[in-house]
Amino acid sequence: MRDTTRRSRRIKTLAALTALVLMLVATPAAYGLTDAKVTVDRQTGGLPTRFTFAATIDNDANVSQIDFLFPEDFETGDVKVDVTLLEGLKRIPADYAYELLDDRVVRVTFDPPIPANSNLFMQIRDVLTPIVGGEYTLPVEYTAETAGAVPTVETRSAEGLTFSYKTPPIEETISRWMDRQAWVEAWNGVKFLDLFLKPQQMVRAVPLLFTGWLMSLALVLVAFPISIFGGLGTAFMKMAKVPPVRWIASAYINVIRGTPLFLQIYIVFIGMRTAGLRVPDFVSAVAVLAFNSSAYLAEIFRAGIQSISKGQFEAASSLGMTYWQAMRYVIIPQTVRRVLPTTTSEFILLYKDTALLAAIGIFELMMRAKNFVALSGNLSAYTVAAAYYLIITIPLINLVSRFETKLAQSEHGVTVVNPRKRGWLHRPAQHDGPPFESTAASHESR
Repeated sequence: MRDTTRRSRRIKTLAALTALVLMLVATPAAYGLTDAKVTVDRQTGGLPTRFTFAATIDNDANVSQIDFLFPEDFETGDVKVDVTLLEGLKRIPADYAYELLDDRVVRVTFDPPIPANSNLFMQIRDVLTPIVGGEYTLPVEYTAETAGAVPTVETRSAEGLTFSYKTPPIEETISRWMDRQAWVEAWNGVKFLDLFLKPQQMVRAVPLLFTGWLMSLALVLVAFPISIFGGLGTAFMKMAKVPPVRWIASAYINVIRGTPLFLQIYIVFIGMRTAGLRVPDFVSAVAVLAFNSSAYLAEIFRAGIQSISKGQFEAASSLGMTYWQAMRYVIIPQTVRRVLPTTTSEFILLYKDTALLAAIGIFELMMRAKNFVALSGNLSAYTVAAAYYLIITIPLINLVSRFETKLAQSEHGVTVVNPRKRGWLHRPAQHDGPPFESTAASHESR
């Protein structure tokens, strides 16, 4: 009984193996395009794109026709096809023709067919892709014929051919839309406008330079408060009765004001690193800006304090105040009002001086504008950078003018009338005296 069961199992196993062998023999060998892949030369959509198709023809087959079925919304009306055939490392002739079918199908016909065991490289240029990015599938159908005793012709598909690209940012989309506008073309027809005010480049530059603008603001907003305390302390040192303290303060102020900020930046960034001191770039930039501005603010504060009448000190002393109490409650409040316009002007200068940090690689506003110009070959990014600077400087300049007007009204009784209406400095009728001159300390030009 057991022998019969074993014999039956052996017969079934042998029958299964025989059937498997017959199936393998009966199945025709795969032939045609193998190792096929497709790539694109654009990272974003909405532009004429070059598709590169590569495949190997093997297993004794000749390929006579290839159809590329582009997805919907792909425009192929202006396509051009280039074909390269290699046999090993040797280039072989390729006789081909291409045509457009149904607006989305590009057919390439080879006569004679592509020989077996050769490598095919094909470029399909100027395919306009949809602007919306994502992963797409490119169906490829080809006609192959065997080279055996009984030739057969079959149409097959190359599977797994996918490609992807990203949706361009909004500024890139707007820029491409502008490229197609007649008024933009007419505008760019003027050489000066095309070089400095090209709309397409300005639209692209705005978001790129925005991060640099934030860096410039961060540098000055951190450095300036530090320089205020440093300048005030240096001003008191300059007015101290102890000669060595005055000498140190005077030497610091003269050296800083007598050398360019550009040189000081190089000393801090290159000199310190040469000496082995490694400090983060942002910290070094804040330090050199604060160190420079403190010297200028020290002179502004000193001039403001010394402009207060000595009678103010005497009045404070008669009330029993000490020197520091008089400075805190009497002198400093009056000084702040007087130096506020000039201090605001120093802030404006320091904000503009952040552009010098581009020389040592800080990616502030000017550095990003410089890189954009180098990549685009157009100077419009510098115009955008100027606009970013003016966003801060123009309101502050107007604010300084108002501060000076308020100061003139409070100290001299002078009313400044809008020059568009009167064109003159208007004085109250009861006041007779020499023309008004601002007493605010003027900031030295750097």
